[in-house]
Amino acid sequence: MYEISPSPPGRGRWQLPRFTLHTEQLLLAASLFWALAANRLFMAAALKDRTLAEPQTWGFALALLAMLASLHFLLMAPLAWRRTVKPLLALMIVVSASSSYFMQAYGAYMDPSMMRNVLRTDAAETRELLSWGMALHLLLYAALPLLLLWRVQLRPRRWLPSLSWRLGSTAVALAVLVGALLSIFQPFSSLMRNHKEMRYLVTPAAVLWSVGVVVADQTRGAAKPRQAIGLDAAPGPRMAARTKPLLVVMVVGETARAANWGLSGYSRQTTPELAQLPVINFAL
Repeated sequence: MYEISPSPPGRGRWQLPRFTLHTEQLLLAASLFWALAANRLFMAAALKDRTLAEPQTWGFALALLAMLASLHFLLMAPLAWRRTVKPLLALMIVVSASSSYFMQAYGAYMDPSMMRNVLRTDAAETRELLSWGMALHLLLYAALPLLLLWRVQLRPRRWLPSLSWRLGSTAVALAVLVGALLSIFQPFSSLMRNHKEMRYLVTPAAVLWSVGVVVADQTRGAAKPRQAIGLDAAPGPRMAARTKPLLVVMVVGETARAANWGLSGYSRQTTPELAQLPVINFAL
């Protein structure tokens, strides 16, 4: 059970009340919030080819929401204890709000390649993405939830009842996840098999997974010594005997926005080295 504590006497009526919750109740509330507010793109993609007038569609949607809520509860439960739950949830609220904005505004997927770009970006690139639309989105989906989280007062338990409640709630969440999955297994498995990219719309679970993949790859790469490759490559006889000027077609494997390309007339020269070379730029 939870309690809503009244404001102390003498305070204004505008002050938010305090909510007295157990840790598991706060986790459940956060998981439901993410399922309903942060996964609109996932739900829209999952229900794209379904008719809302059919009862099967509503059953499919409810099962997906149950899976999303139970999944995030299971992800947070091992780390969210009385002293860590509020900082952890605050971080995840900001992450989910930011991720959902960029997915909605730019059609991005929070896959490992995107997270590599995010982790390697700089302040200048970040400033170009800031907008009033982003500020409004963060106000609704980050600032207000953080305000409510700040007003939550956790009710303490002894360690043995706390452990029992945690194990019990985790078991219930796992049962809900498995039960909801089995109830829609055939259409859900077909959907995920044909649209694998949809799993990167699940927020914030996809962000956690992608960050973990990037960190694991970086750790494995850092543990190995750097080795030079292609040392035996050398120009052949046809290269030395050519009569025409050498033409090199360069495909740059880098993320670069066409709107910010210096060779195409951008206000700032973002391609100074290429501008000094006799290159042919095909502007879009």
